[in-house]
Amino acid sequence: MKLNKFLFAAAIMLFAFVSDVAAQYERLEGDNNNGNRHTQDRREWFLTHFSFGGNIGFGIGNCTYFTANPCIGYRFNNYVTAGIIGTYEYYKYNYTYGPSFSTNIYGGGVYAEAFPLDFLTIHAEAQYLNFDNSFDANTYNPNSERIWDIPILVGAGYRRQISDIISVNLMLLFNINNTKELRYNVYENPIVRVNIMF
Repeated sequence: MKLNKFLFAAAIMLFAFVSDVAAQYERLEGDNNNGNRHTQDRREWFLTHFSFGGNIGFGIGNCTYFTANPCIGYRFNNYVTAGIIGTYEYYKYNYTYGPSFSTNIYGGGVYAEAFPLDFLTIHAEAQYLNFDNSFDANTYNPNSERIWDIPILVGAGYRRQISDIISVNLMLLFNINNTKELRYNVYENPIVRVNIMF
């Protein structure tokens, strides 16, 4: 049931995205017939309507980890952006008195952001993630079942424009679908995230 709701929401967002892109691109095609200028207009249109970025984290020690959340978004206007986001996380625990073990988390989803003020970002995302249900920092069952879950993150943050095309977002997010039935939740509240967007 969760997967059906997630796919339905993703399909609606994708349909709205494709329709808007197609309409704007058709207008651009009709407005300019000059070859060189036309190519330049396409490039400028692409750079002003799409954003790329995400965040990367890593650490070395008793727990070695690597996390990445790449994303691509479409700017509907100066106030709203929506797109897709991917997730990959790798954890390896090394214990002096006990076996080492590792696990990974992967998946993807959709996100939307609003910018009501120049410095304010309002963020929401829903992902579909696969992970070990019995995994936590203290114990690990090598025969554990891998399951899928849908964390829904909402929150806000501070947005700083570094240049014409680069911005940094410092966000505080909360997983409002923190399922109590699961032994391990991928995102424990609160979540602090720093994104660099182009």
